[in-house]
Amino acid sequence: MNELYYPLHSLREGHWFKLICGASFQHLPAVRSLTLAYTLAGADCIDVAADPAVISAAKDALQVSSTMGKEAKQRGFGFCGRPWLMVSLNDGEDPHFRKAEFDSDLCPGDCPRPCEKICPAQAITFQNGSEAYSGVLDQRCYGCGRCLPVCPHQLITTRSYVSAPFAIAPLILSNGVDAIEIHTKVGNLPDFKRLWNAIAPWCAQLKLLAISCPNGKDLIDYLKEIYQLIQPLPCPLIWQTDGRPMSGDIGMSCTHAYI
Repeated sequence: MNELYYPLHSLREGHWFKLICGASFQHLPAVRSLTLAYTLAGADCIDVAADPAVISAAKDALQVSSTMGKEAKQRGFGFCGRPWLMVSLNDGEDPHFRKAEFDSDLCPGDCPRPCEKICPAQAITFQNGSEAYSGVLDQRCYGCGRCLPVCPHQLITTRSYVSAPFAIAPLILSNGVDAIEIHTKVGNLPDFKRLWNAIAPWCAQLKLLAISCPNGKDLIDYLKEIYQLIQPLPCPLIWQTDGRPMSGDIGMSCTHAYI
C-alpha cells in the first residue's frame, strides 16, 4: 500500500484513527509533541486549530517523524507514513471554539481553587513559585468547560470566536493543509454557505472534508441541505456524529443515540 494513501485506506477499512489536538488548543510545544507521538503511533489524521503557528508546529513534527519512521517500525510502532493534517473551522458559535476567562483579582484568598484542580490542560494557574501570572493561560485552554460549574463564586465565563471565512480560509489552505472539519449546527445554513464560499476555491487540494453537527430538531433536513450545497465534492466526506460536543463521552447515551 502506498504510504501517501494509507489514511484513505483506513477510512475504507473502518479503522480510521484521528488525533484531535483541539480547535482552540494553541500550546505549540504540546501540539508538536502530540503530533510527533501520534504520527509514530500510526494516526491517520492530525486535527489542529486553524492557526498558522499551530499548523507550523504540527508540520514541523510531521517532518521530524519522516526521519524516525523506519526506527519506529522496527520498534513495533504503528507508523505508516505521513498522516493527513486537518484544521477545524466553525460557521458560528460552538463550544469547540471558546476560551475560559476570569479576573483572578476577584477570587477570594481562601478559595480552594477547584478550577485549577479540574483543568485537564493545566490552563489555570495562580501566582506561586515560577508562575508570575494568575488566571487562564490562553494558549493552553481548549474550552472544555469543566471549570465553569465548579467555581464556588461563578466568576468564570467563556469567550467565543467565529472563523472569519474570507480571511482565514486562504491563509490556512495555502499552508499545506490536507483536510478540513467544519463545525456547524441546525439553523446555521446562511453562515455555512458563507464559510463554504470561502473554502470552495481551494477544494481541489483537499483529501477529506468532515462535517460535525450536534443532534437537534430537523437535523436530517439540515444535513441534506448542506450536502446539496457542497456538491460536487472532489474528496471523501465524513459526517461526524458529535452527540454531545466537548463531553468526551463515548457512552450509549451520546454518539450511539445520535446515530
